[in-house]
Amino acid sequence: MKRKLFILAIVIGFLPAACMPSQEQIDEIVRSVQETAVAQVTVVPAATQNVDQIVQATFQALTAQAPAATPVPDDNASTGGIAGKLSYPSEGIPPLLVVAFNVNSVEFYWIQTAQNQTFYQMDNLPIGTYHVAAYALPDGKLAGRYDQFYVCGLHQGCADTNWVDVQVQAGITVQNVDPGNWYAGAENYPPMPFFDPTQASGSGIINPGIPAPGSISGQLSYPSSFIPSMTVVAFEVDSVNYHYVVTNENSSTYQIDDLSPGQYYVVAYPNGDSSIPGGYSQAVPCGLLASCADHSLIPVTVNSDETTTGINPGDFYAPPGTFPASPVP
Repeated sequence: MKRKLFILAIVIGFLPAACMPSQEQIDEIVRSVQETAVAQVTVVPAATQNVDQIVQATFQALTAQAPAATPVPDDNASTGGIAGKLSYPSEGIPPLLVVAFNVNSVEFYWIQTAQNQTFYQMDNLPIGTYHVAAYALPDGKLAGRYDQFYVCGLHQGCADTNWVDVQVQAGITVQNVDPGNWYAGAENYPPMPFFDPTQASGSGIINPGIPAPGSISGQLSYPSSFIPSMTVVAFEVDSVNYHYVVTNENSSTYQIDDLSPGQYYVVAYPNGDSSIPGGYSQAVPCGLLASCADHSLIPVTVNSDETTTGINPGDFYAPPGTFPASPVP
């Protein structure tokens, strides 16, 4: 009798350790343990009873009846979070400044990470859409970003280099936001924003004097039965800088993002034979007819936070040397 009471006490003591079953389930388990204890007393001498086995089996039964709860958004929360893995194109990972830029405002949020830290999490982000980048400290001259090129696997055949829009919802931390594309070039990242190096995290406002970037898009063509993979380059008219995107075979459109407001020349280079480029020249709006003799490139104006459309680099008929050679290896 004493042993039966001892078993019941242990069972009751284990109940708070699991997700609490119903009273009916508890009564049923207790009756089962009582019967097991009585049977053991009847069949097995008291000296050989294994109380630990009975208690362990009962505890397993309790936990098996308590399925894990499914996380649900906190309806009372007004902020969310972003988390992901950290990387760097070297043997180690330097200290990083991870920044979440609010797409629809001039606000940004940041955290500092330690050397060789492999994971980050940013909490208390207002609900909204964000672009996430990581800057190598102390100068931020090398940066990685979370974009479609990274999601694709950083392969040469990955043509989409657009940012991934990260949607932050109330009470939810968005996982797997990894700023891992360290190969896009500094011109494709916002400059590292000002932050307080004595603080672990913080927020700020982008200098309103720096205009938001714009984009160029258009149709692709080729004088053949198919359209080869292209490297489409936007050359800054007043500098040696350029921006580009690589398209897949038979892609009929392109878009180059993150362009500073200004003027650009656009040329498409077939991958595998860049010696026959197609330019967005005066011959394109002319209709590419034999009588269209003007093959000079047209300056394309990019405005802040706008996409300039209809820029079709289809003049593959200009004399050799008319357009600049491809700057992309």
